Amino acid sequence: MTNPSDPGHPPRPQAPDPAGGPYGPPPGRRQGPVPGPRVPGPAGPGAGPYDQQGWVPPERTDKGLLAALLDANFDSLVTPRLLKVFYVLSMVMVTLECLAIVGFAIWVISMDFYWAVAILLILATPLIWFFQMLFVRILMEAVVVRFKQAEYLRVIKDKS
Repeated sequence: MTNPSDPGHPPRPQAPDPAGGPYGPPPGRRQGPVPGPRVPGPAGPGAGPYDQQGWVPPERTDKGLLAALLDANFDSLVTPRLLKVFYVLSMVMVTLECLAIVGFAIWVISMDFYWAVAILLILATPLIWFFQMLFVRILMEAVVVRFKQAEYLRVIKDKS
């Protein structure tokens, strides 16, 4: 196989760019395939909306928390909904922990011997809060990414 940039190799003809040029689509133009007119699918006229490629848009059925907990097929996922609650709770817990550290440092300042350690604790508390919240955020985002992968794989599976 030869490289098209080799000297002596004739250049390939360039096809027109459907995206609108080298800098992407023009403003207001949608990228991707344009859906065709809706036609009845293979199962008949009442089977739902299909386009010419046979794609069915995914249906979102948002169940309540209790209904999702009792779903034995695991079609509704509970964890992505609860992540917001866990994130807010972890933010409150880390903040309360840092306030306790500051309170302890203020108590230590009253002692004659360890006032320098107490000042260091007070100065380090924002860094402790920042790194703990960063760690919690990374863990939560890893869980969210995993669930989004599962959701996208389900959509890909449903397309084929």
